[in-house]
Amino acid sequence: MPRSKLEKYLSILEVLVPRPLKFEKISYKANMECNMLKRCLDSLVSQKLVEERSLNNGKVVYAITERGLAVFKTLQAQKYLQRLKDILPVVEEASEVGPLLSRPASEFEEEN
Repeated sequence: MPRSKLEKYLSILEVLVPRPLKFEKISYKANMECNMLKRCLDSLVSQKLVEERSLNNGKVVYAITERGLAVFKTLQAQKYLQRLKDILPVVEEASEVGPLLSRPASEFEEEN
């Protein structure tokens, strides 16, 4: 299933969290083709979530901004909470089944 635009943006932000990277390295780490990455980076730069930095040797690296880091952390927290929400019914069901499993088999035979 193809990634959504939001998932692509998150992937880019995630690879930039540790340190600024060159375009090719972002493409590799985010697993994104160059044309798509260019469009996504342009959007992230225009939203001030990522910034372009020119190095002394004329090369360009991309770095996550403070704003970009805040957005990334917020979205990661939302994903985590969604996973908890999805898991919670399973945990509740397991907590109901757990006591039943600890009962001796003879108790089940008496109920029937």
